[in-house]
Amino acid sequence: MVILSKQTSFFNGVPLIDLSKPDSKNLIVNACEEFGFFKIINHDVPMEFISKLESEAIKFFSSPLSEKLKAGPADPFGYGNKQIGTNGDFGWVEHILVSTNSEFNYQKFASILGVNPENIR
Repeated sequence: MVILSKQTSFFNGVPLIDLSKPDSKNLIVNACEEFGFFKIINHDVPMEFISKLESEAIKFFSSPLSEKLKAGPADPFGYGNKQIGTNGDFGWVEHILVSTNSEFNYQKFASILGVNPENIR
């Protein structure tokens, strides 16, 4: 059972964690253990950046599978996909893993996404 502090509230059942609060680390751990996901607020990531990231993600995941496969396999960075669900709850999961390391070669992703490699990081 997760005990949420007064600083944490729920948005449609999703734990809402305020990173400006001192107990946020513990709340993240609890949310991961109990729910598997959460929403973060007061993270100081500019909305402009978030919007751009969402736009690029939609662009990438909307492209044909043949194009997405050019960014894979995820070893450890790249594109991956798999079918999930063994109890009648079948679905398909796609993901792309990129590094935040400035030394990482983003050229593979840049050519697929049609953007400057610096914009991917």
